[in-house]
Formats: sequence, C-alpha cells, structure tokens
Amino acid sequence: MDKPVDTPALPAPQAPAPTTPTVQRKSNTGTYVVLGCVAALLALSLLGSLLNVGDHLTAAHPALGWVFYGLIAVLVIVGVVVPMIKIARRPIFSLYQLHDEQGHAKQRWCQLLADNLIANANLNDQEVLEVQAALQAGDQADDQLIELFKRHCIPLIDDQTKHAATTAFLIAAISRSPLISTVTMLSICFDLVSGIVQSCGFRPTNLGLARLYTRVMISALIIGGIEDADLGDLLGQLMGGGAGARVGGFFIGATAEGLVSAFLVFRVGVICKKWLTATDGPARMSQLRRSSYREALAQMRTSGFMTTVAETVKDTGSSVASSMANSVAGAARNAAEQVRTQAHAHAESARAVFRSMMSRGERADRSETGDDASDTPNKRTASDRVVVTPAGDER
Repeated sequence: MDKPVDTPALPAPQAPAPTTPTVQRKSNTGTYVVLGCVAALLALSLLGSLLNVGDHLTAAHPALGWVFYGLIAVLVIVGVVVPMIKIARRPIFSLYQLHDEQGHAKQRWCQLLADNLIANANLNDQEVLEVQAALQAGDQADDQLIELFKRHCIPLIDDQTKHAATTAFLIAAISRSPLISTVTMLSICFDLVSGIVQSCGFRPTNLGLARLYTRVMISALIIGGIEDADLGDLLGQLMGGGAGARVGGFFIGATAEGLVSAFLVFRVGVICKKWLTATDGPARMSQLRRSSYREALAQMRTSGFMTTVAETVKDTGSSVASSMANSVAGAARNAAEQVRTQAHAHAESARAVFRSMMSRGERADRSETGDDASDTPNKRTASDRVVVTPAGDER
C-alpha cells in the first residue's frame, strides 16, 4: 500500500502592509511639490506672455500698458483668487462619510446635506417634503439623503460642467491667443470647481484640492501650448497652402482647439464630481484620472454639449449677420443721404451760377441800351447842326 505523499503547506497569504504615517506624509509632500512646480511653470509661461504684450502696448502709449496689466490683475483676482477663497470656506466632507459617522456627527452632516439640497437643487414642495421625511428616517436617513442628492444635485453639476465647457469651447475657438486661452481656462476651471463645491455644500480635503488644482493648471498649460502651436496655420499648410486651404485649416484648427478645451473642462468637472460624491470610500486620484477620460467623452456625447455649441454658434452668427446687415443698410442710407445732399447742393450752386449769369446779362443789356439812348441826341445835334460862316455859306 502506497504511503500518502506529504504536500508542503502553502504559505499563508500575507496582509498588505499598512500605510504608515511617514509614507502618507511623504506622499502628501510629493503632491504639494508637484503642485508648486506646475504652478511655477504656469506662472513663468504667463509672465513671459504678459510682459511681451504689455511692452508692445506700453510702447504705443503708457496708459495702454497700465490698463492691460490692470485688466489682467482683475481677471486673476475675480477668476482665480475669489473662487479659491469660496472653496476654502466650505467644510471638508464626502458622501461616503455619512456611512462612517455615528450619533450627533451623523445627524449634523445629514442636516447639512438636507439644507444644501433645499437651498441649491430647485426642489418643488413635494421634493422638499421628501428631504424632510428622509431626515426623520433614523438609520436609513443617510441612504435616502444620498439617493436624493444623486437624483437632484448630480444633474445640476453636469449642467454647470456643460455650460463651462461651452464657454471654454467658444473662447478657445475665437481668441487665437495663448495668453487669453490660458488665463480664461484657469478662470473657467476654478469657477467650475467653485460652482460644484457650492452645489454640493462641501469640498475635498486640502490634499484633494491640491491634486485637483494640479489638474486645472496642467489643463491650462495644454490649451496654451495648443494655441501657441497655431494649429490652424499648420493644417492650412498640410492641406495645400492655398487661400481656400488656409481658410479651411483656420476653421478646422479653431474647432479642434475648442473641442480640446471643452474636453479638458469636462475632465476637471468629472474628477471634482467623482471626488465629492464617492459613496464606497475615499476616492483615489489615480483611478479618477484613468476613468475621467472615458467619462468626459461620454458626457460630451450625452449631455447635449454639441447641440448647445451649434445653437450658440448659430445664434451668434445670426446676430453678427443681422448686425452686419444693419450696418450695411445704415451705411447705404447714409451714403444715399450724402449723395442727395451733395446733389442738392450742386443743383443749388448751379442755379445760383445761372441766376448770376442771367443777372449779369441783363445788366449788360441794360447798360448797352442806356449808352445808345444817351449817345443819340448828341449824334443828332452834331449831324443837324448848321454852321454859318461869315461868307454866308453853310457847312
């Protein structure tokens, strides 16, 4: 009888080593270092463009340079600093924490979520009653409030993202300036993050904000680099270099730059939304980055973004065409009025000249007639006069 063969026991699976505070601290430090490097690179890029444009304007007139720098400062303050301050004032929270909190802390966060839903989600009376009833649901309050939050706030966030992407598309397609595209991309993305945080009522952690701001700055650098490459001129040369090819390349390049800008805005919106609305645990930026590409493209297709852009372009084109038609009609009316005025003036001048000539002719006729009448008696006296000589002969 064969003896059973002893099979060596498999080693027991080892649990993953817990992340120590030292490792976590190094990761946080690395994130802030990356953010600082990207911010410094963006600042240097913007500074070069700002000084270049400012020097040209100052050379034309010193007041133009000061006005330009003042406008840039106002844009940075209103479009970047103010949204960052609004974001920083919001409490740090995410939906998954409702499942982790207990007792008074859970009730406080449920009340905050309910108040934010009522304030920002444009609820009707029936939906407000549903939110208030969810607060009284005891242990099920968190699940019901999360469901109501996803039903009402997620569409609001998606609409904000679509609006910001539409604005970014139009500005990138029209501006044709790396400086304007970079600054406006920063302003649009920061304003979008601020709007999403305001709609949710809470913000990510400081580390999450640092990583999100890094995405925003990288997006601004990308769109600025695309504008600097002059994609329209490059496409025009590839299409043949003729006048028609250059016009086609211009429109294709402008559309491509606008779509890239809109996609980057959609991606920022998706990352921010996923970070704040995670319910299964804290979101990981690496996973959000990978999934944000696919979700941003899907949202561009399904959100009606292209329809909105087409309608906006159509309305803008109609407005421009109507304005041009009115301008041309006004110019034609002004030209016709000027022609009529000049013709009337020439006619009056001609009539004045004719009257002057007629008056001179009449005076000339009267002058000649008067001379004949005055000379006739003298002539007659001379012809009829008889001179008697002493000899008695007549002469």
